[in-house]
Amino acid sequence: MTAVTGAPSEVSLSAVAVIVPAYNPGPVLLTLVQQLLLHDFAEVVVVNDGSSPASAEVFAALAALPRVQVVSHAINAGKGRALKTAFNHCLLHQPPLLGVVTADADGQHSPQDIVKIAACLLQPVNQADAALVLGVREFSGDVPLRSRFGNALSRGVFRLLYGIKVRDTQTGLRGLPMSLLPSLLQLAGERYEYESSMLIAMSRQQRRVHEQTIDTIYVDDNRGSHFNVVRDSMKIYFVLLRFVLSSLLTSGVDFLVFFLAFTMTASLPLSMLWGRGVAQGVNFLVNKRMVFRQGGSSYGAFGRYLALVVVLGLLSLLLIHELQQLFGMSTLIAKLLAESGLFVLSFSVQHDLVFRAASDASHDSETPP
Repeated sequence: MTAVTGAPSEVSLSAVAVIVPAYNPGPVLLTLVQQLLLHDFAEVVVVNDGSSPASAEVFAALAALPRVQVVSHAINAGKGRALKTAFNHCLLHQPPLLGVVTADADGQHSPQDIVKIAACLLQPVNQADAALVLGVREFSGDVPLRSRFGNALSRGVFRLLYGIKVRDTQTGLRGLPMSLLPSLLQLAGERYEYESSMLIAMSRQQRRVHEQTIDTIYVDDNRGSHFNVVRDSMKIYFVLLRFVLSSLLTSGVDFLVFFLAFTMTASLPLSMLWGRGVAQGVNFLVNKRMVFRQGGSSYGAFGRYLALVVVLGLLSLLLIHELQQLFGMSTLIAKLLAESGLFVLSFSVQHDLVFRAASDASHDSETPP
């Protein structure tokens, strides 16, 4: 995935729809939509994601505006589901569009920046490559600590696990070509994790990501956001947490069996074979059923998993030997270091190739701070 930057030139916006998921919005949403209608957007699609009756007046006022479509969920289904509902609406009911722009309902995105992202999306190079356009915040100056921390954590995790190098992984201001929407409708995720799935999908498909700098806006220190950095970040990355716990369990079994076998045989290859044989059987069952939660037949996944185990086993054996030769380490210490070094590779391959599983869910219909 390649990230590029640049400023757009003036273009017509009549081939772009704006999508705004909304959960219990305030009057700021009505003001935002009214300002967007001053531009030549084809339509503004507002998704009422199961908001309380207190917001009924805002949605009624929105529905009365020209070129505004309000689509409602009976219950709060989450941001991912709200975005999918809007994507489906645009694919079914709109005249030919070139793309859509997703934006927040809580005042974090200005009309000027939404226009900027739409203009970037319509640039010929972005249309030709079906590029995703991200409105990225600088996170400099007077930024709430929880927002700065949340984005730094997300950037680090995405770079470490997926090789995705973008400045703002959590931004909800995104430009999406229409050609991407059918595949995005099939992505896993109903809540906050859906936007993370988009970036992962772009990386897997080797799509370009165009980063466009936008203003960093926080209304009342971002108290209007329903996103909880600790709770919801853990939910977004809960699949990683489960993998860590599974790996610790596997390492414990592997280390115990390896120690017993090495004590009895003093043979490094044989001891590793016994340790991995027992531990990886446990690891496969735990990862399939509890970590990645993949249903269906185990045969295909097991074949891929077995190939991964063989490759990682050979790499581990090589690393242990090199550590012993170079630094004079004991076998057990060298094994711990080697296995730790292969952890990230193992997670990435299992997530992307072996199990191809969905992530866990987060909550509501806003962009994380």
